[in-house]
Amino acid sequence: MSAILLPARDANLSGLAALHLQCFPDEAWDSAALATVLAMPGADGRVVYGATADMQGMILDQCLGEEAEILTLGVSAAARRGGIGRFLLSDLIQRTRQSGARRIVLEVAADNDAGLGLYDSLGFQRDGRRRGYYRRKAGPNIDAWRLSLSLI
Repeated sequence: MSAILLPARDANLSGLAALHLQCFPDEAWDSAALATVLAMPGADGRVVYGATADMQGMILDQCLGEEAEILTLGVSAAARRGGIGRFLLSDLIQRTRQSGARRIVLEVAADNDAGLGLYDSLGFQRDGRRRGYYRRKAGPNIDAWRLSLSLI
């Protein structure tokens, strides 16, 4: 994998919004929403650019004290299954350990088999389920798994 990892704050917000729309068409965040997220206390993130300078993946997170939360993680359709999600999560695990966080939490759609497989492979545990958490334009709402990873 040939990739460049940069802080999300340095990313073009319209490019970030386009990637978020591609990854989450039912609940996409626009540039203004992404700017608001990045301005929150403890917010951080990374963006992965490919060899052709195209935005291939992103992770936005928030670390407050002993807990970090993955707010969103997405990989472009063309770059999926190429290790970018694992690359972003490995960087997050390292960053949050260095900040003193003791665990990472997130929600993931119950129908996101690829995401669940990735999180499972990194040791995340399923802590509970949120019924109807994700809205879908076509079809019923989807449950979310609440996951966590202990860093201690």
